Amino acid sequence: MEQHDKKIVLFPKWKEKIEARAFQALRNKQFEEALENLNTLLDYQVSNQEIDIAKLTCLIELGRQREAELLCEELLTKKDDHYFAYVHIYATLLFQANKYEDVAELIEDVFEDENTIPEPYLSQLTTLRSLNSTLLKQQTDQQLTVTLKQLKEAVEKQDDVMQWHLVNHLNDSDISLYNSIFLEMLQDEEVNPIVKTVIISLLQANTYDELIEIVKFSDKMYINPNEFPYMTDHPFYQKIKKELETLEQDNPSLHALADQLLYRYFFVVYPFINEDMDISLLKEAIIYLVSASFMDEEALNQTKIKESLALYIEDLLYYEKVYFSLMKE
Repeated sequence: MEQHDKKIVLFPKWKEKIEARAFQALRNKQFEEALENLNTLLDYQVSNQEIDIAKLTCLIELGRQREAELLCEELLTKKDDHYFAYVHIYATLLFQANKYEDVAELIEDVFEDENTIPEPYLSQLTTLRSLNSTLLKQQTDQQLTVTLKQLKEAVEKQDDVMQWHLVNHLNDSDISLYNSIFLEMLQDEEVNPIVKTVIISLLQANTYDELIEIVKFSDKMYINPNEFPYMTDHPFYQKIKKELETLEQDNPSLHALADQLLYRYFFVVYPFINEDMDISLLKEAIIYLVSASFMDEEALNQTKIKESLALYIEDLLYYEKVYFSLMKE
């Protein structure tokens, strides 16, 4: 409905008539009619808690969940005397829609200053908080169980892309349910090395404190995720990053590309870090490859590459293909 100029006001009799029609329609459960009259009042800047709650009721009864949520958020911003009533309504609305995470976020934010919550809202929100916590855990456990089943199927089908999406979906989750399949995947030659890197980072984030076996490119090694440095914290990774910093002032664009290539390379090979590599040759190979993207074919053909450098370039190109074989999907 078109918004009327704020300077135009309803005559008291018209206001009373429209209000009466709105609330009579609401009592008769004629929610569309009630909403239309309530919106007319609101268009003329006629607003109070009774009208706001009536509109909210209409939206809920009409199944317009998103609009009801937006209205609740708008009412909360008023921070008026009815704030906690709106919190309770909004929390209940979200709870009934099974949005337990949103309920938890809303209530925990309010409970940061618990002493300011008056009764009966304190008791009501405390009860809702407890019930929501139980159902949120159940919902999370169910989601994790479903994801575990999907991950097992993805491994059986050797679906790298699905595995990638599923393991990334587990960030900030309790992965204890997945420990067994993760350990199997880390030893499975058919699992993409990039997926394995994500699994290692998940184990590290969850402070998994046991020795694990990892197989990549037919090489095998054992690490304790809780003690082994994160990929980007690894001393060798940091050394090469520092070497590349000399590019930053001279050519920021080239430096950004070099930094990204280094990250991709480590993402594929981690935690198999060959610390006997010649850092200067690796740096030179990285710079050569990112510089090549700015060179024409003739200039590239005229560039002479020593054999020792060519080996590093070949390695980087191979691991780039491995990285983008998954990422391009």
